[in-house]
Amino acid sequence: LSSVDECSWYNVTCTSGVVTGLWLDEYSLIGTIPPEISRLVQLDFISFRRNCLYGTIPSEMGQLSTLTYLRLQENALSGTVPDSIFGLSALEILYLQYQYNNDWTCTRSSGETVNVYFSEGDATNGMNLGLIGKILDDNLANLTSLRDIRVGYNHFSGTISPKISHLENLGILRAENN
Repeated sequence: LSSVDECSWYNVTCTSGVVTGLWLDEYSLIGTIPPEISRLVQLDFISFRRNCLYGTIPSEMGQLSTLTYLRLQENALSGTVPDSIFGLSALEILYLQYQYNNDWTCTRSSGETVNVYFSEGDATNGMNLGLIGKILDDNLANLTSLRDIRVGYNHFSGTISPKISHLENLGILRAENN
């Protein structure tokens, strides 16, 4: 992705010279998650908590078959969770909560600050609705390693599938304020 050895970057974890983790919480990241993230095929964890990321979760993230932790909470992501995410059978932690009702500032490398306030949206006010669609349906049961899922403060809909009871490792499920 660049001419610089990614393993020398701060909060990038590598094993045998291969990127296995991105821990970039509260880094003032502004923009979208690039689909090229799927080129990091040995990623075990991604944590982009509390940044200023917006747009949709790229479906290409579903190609990260070794991913065990996906923490995208407290950003401004919108749209539906790609079906490909539900194919990540190694996934243990899925944090998608708080995609609206956030208020913090991110700073660009130029020093310019971006104050991001994402209030709960609706069809008439044009503000961010957060993530939408179904999340606790039958697809979730495909995440057989799942231990902890937190999806509150979005606009997910639908009913909770009884198949979730087959997730033997699931200890925490938080879906408040949807």
